[in-house]
Amino acid sequence: MDDIRDMQRDIQKPDPLSRFFDKNSVRTNPFGANQSADRAYRRAERIVAALYLVTNHIPPGESLRVSVRTGALLILDNVLSLRDEMRATDSNHVQACRASIRHLISLVRMLAVSGFLSIQNTTTVIEGLDELGNFLGASQNSPLSENIALSREDLLDIGGGLKDIKDSRSIKDKVVVKDINILSDKKPDSSALSVREQGIIAILRSGGELGIKDICANLPEYSEKMIQRDLVVLVGAGRVKKTGLKRWSRYSLAR
Repeated sequence: MDDIRDMQRDIQKPDPLSRFFDKNSVRTNPFGANQSADRAYRRAERIVAALYLVTNHIPPGESLRVSVRTGALLILDNVLSLRDEMRATDSNHVQACRASIRHLISLVRMLAVSGFLSIQNTTTVIEGLDELGNFLGASQNSPLSENIALSREDLLDIGGGLKDIKDSRSIKDKVVVKDINILSDKKPDSSALSVREQGIIAILRSGGELGIKDICANLPEYSEKMIQRDLVVLVGAGRVKKTGLKRWSRYSLAR
């Protein structure tokens, strides 16, 4: 129970930059139903804002300050241009965007070497940039990037007054077969899980013991907070096993 309370407390503690962006919601949405591109752009926007904040004290004429801010704005443009290519395999635009992210990581490291940026802030910014690059790669491979829900009616109802042809005869089984032995290791019904929870289970089944960032990288449509909430539920239900505390927590399928 202490582990679950720790996770819930971490979820409810937003940082100042997050509060700034969450306070002002923007209704203009150029991404439509492409949730991956929308999430990637919002992540990029926060990273760019952070880079501007941590370079405010650097003299305006310093070349590193100019290069970092120019590279940050370029990433915003690049991510925005990916709104129609997030699912395109081997997209040149996606590769170019990831290359610009890697270049910016190098520039941020130079800020630390030059004494313009603390090691703590350098680590935080680089982790954010690296996660953004991995997010773009995972979005290309994840089927959850497609925000389309097909129904049976979509495939069968073609108009023209056609109706389903049904057999008028009723067929009944004369013999009732019952299982006498009850298996004690019967797995829980997966239909009781949400789509997001089923995705987490599938990732843990194939990946073994993973951290929260590893799980989120494979589910780019959902925020880390959403994944954390689901993990709390799955751990509480005994479906997932958690080891470690806070940022060192690891998750695996319960045996």
